[in-house]
Amino acid sequence: MGLRITTTILSSALFLLSPSGYSLADTTHSKAPLQPAQASVKSQDLSALSAAIKALIDEASQPFSGSVILLEDGKAQLALQKGEGIDQNSSFVVASLSKQITATLVLRAVDAGKLDLTRSLNSYLFADETNEGAKQNANRYDERITLHHLLSHTSGVDALGKANRFAPGSQFQYSNHGYALLGQLLEKVNKQAFAEQVAQFAKDNQLNALYAQTGSIEHIRRNLTTLAVGFDEADTLIAANIDIDESLLPGGGLIASAPTFASFAHKLHSGELLSPKSYELMTRAHTKMDFFWPNMSYGYGLRLNSDDGLREYSHTGYLPGYMSMSLHYPEFNLDLVMLENISLNLNDMERVFELHNQIRQAVRAHLLHKKS
Repeated sequence: MGLRITTTILSSALFLLSPSGYSLADTTHSKAPLQPAQASVKSQDLSALSAAIKALIDEASQPFSGSVILLEDGKAQLALQKGEGIDQNSSFVVASLSKQITATLVLRAVDAGKLDLTRSLNSYLFADETNEGAKQNANRYDERITLHHLLSHTSGVDALGKANRFAPGSQFQYSNHGYALLGQLLEKVNKQAFAEQVAQFAKDNQLNALYAQTGSIEHIRRNLTTLAVGFDEADTLIAANIDIDESLLPGGGLIASAPTFASFAHKLHSGELLSPKSYELMTRAHTKMDFFWPNMSYGYGLRLNSDDGLREYSHTGYLPGYMSMSLHYPEFNLDLVMLENISLNLNDMERVFELHNQIRQAVRAHLLHKKS
């Protein structure tokens, strides 16, 4: 129960989201093939950007422990590890980056004809009920909520049996609960535990350090020795005391190494995991959202931005003991993954995200310079 309370607080505190406009406008963001000019840009050396990222981490005023990898065309240009016991094999709870995995699994089920994004949540969760039984069951979710709403955080879903927070599709409100429900849907249609589906997905796609395990960090580390102990920043750094349960896995509880999550991102954005139609839906701006970075929209499990003509697909994550960030720039086939095992004190939100902001700005400045 303590973890559920904590993650609810974090959802409100970290994202500072307010209601915003919702649109299903057909804003296509499918990945275009590289043109010759772009290919020549990609062949240029990224050593200056790698050095800048390393300097930002080394000179950061806040404590850093974690792993950072920068990929160009799927090849590592920077692989940095810092902190006691951290090496290239270290794995971390990736927090809300888990949503990219869950969204991918949902869309793969769509591609397989097992799920329909326009069908209601209730039609899947309560598929065994008769029509008469459904009418008499007050413990259902709002009948208007579809899978699309859950993926794009526009469902307004509340606890089972409670009134919806708002009309589905009318605004954006970040919802870990919505992604937990997507995990339940996957279990229904695939007749397999969500953790087992993640394990099979990892095996099929050679994502060898992607895990879905439950229990306390101490318990998980007995079987997964590569998992870095997470530390929470208070007056001092203290080992984070969190339990990962089945409901947390789809929205925030998956575990991965930085190279493995970067490999997932490369495969996803290279068209290896989804049909072109599903990938376009994942990277389409379905709704505007407020975040620390301006002009952000949300797709399915991804935040989207196109400031200065530079398309960016991103996400960040925070749980007690762990922080994370992923960035993808389709025009340059560039991926950055940053996984950390220190969660900074929430009493200064700008400080919590300062290093993420600085690294993102450095990457964007480098790519915009290449475009000019």
